[in-house]
Amino acid sequence: MRIAAFIGAVLLIVVAIFQGNDSPDTWFAIQKIEIKGDLKNATVDELQSDYSALLGRSLLSVSLSDALSVALASEWVENAEIRKVWPNTLQVLVHEHTPLAYWGDGQIISTSAVVITPKTVPDLPLTRLYGPEDSSDIVLEQFGLISQVLASSSLRVFSLTLEPRGAWSIRFTNGVVVKLGRDEILERLQRFIAVYKSDLSGRIDQITSVDARYPHGVAVGWKKNK
Repeated sequence: MRIAAFIGAVLLIVVAIFQGNDSPDTWFAIQKIEIKGDLKNATVDELQSDYSALLGRSLLSVSLSDALSVALASEWVENAEIRKVWPNTLQVLVHEHTPLAYWGDGQIISTSAVVITPKTVPDLPLTRLYGPEDSSDIVLEQFGLISQVLASSSLRVFSLTLEPRGAWSIRFTNGVVVKLGRDEILERLQRFIAVYKSDLSGRIDQITSVDARYPHGVAVGWKKNK
């Protein structure tokens, strides 16, 4: 197939030589960019705009690595495959980042632990992770460990926060906030789960917060009766 494509390109050059005196760069200027792939968050229009810098460049002179660097500059693109289709088309097969969690208020962490900043943040049912700058790897790792501990319970994390001083807190999807402190995070979480299963699960609407930073128990904040 590659040999046939090469022969076809050579024949196109020969034909173009007999048709006029324009340079080969003009004959094979990129006029169309075909975008393929299973797109869930990026749109073809957005990617066409991102890749517009390639339009007008010659298929002869543009390298696949140069075209790839342009393709990968788009926020949602994790990887891409580039193909030249003679005489005037560039095909881009896009592989998107898969969102895993929100990071802060305007970014997303992908399943490959890459933090991306999309032009428009999608509304997805994802956990929200917060922490100081450059702490996404630490928070993501802790989220993974916490998720393993919670696997045997009905509790699911709505948000996980690492404070600047190193303290952790969790807000669950049922609205309960649990303070875990700086040390023995998983042990404290397991202690809270035990109390939750035995005493708290039926009274969630009466709880404001839970402090699990105690060595042998937890402190529960209750809503005041009106």
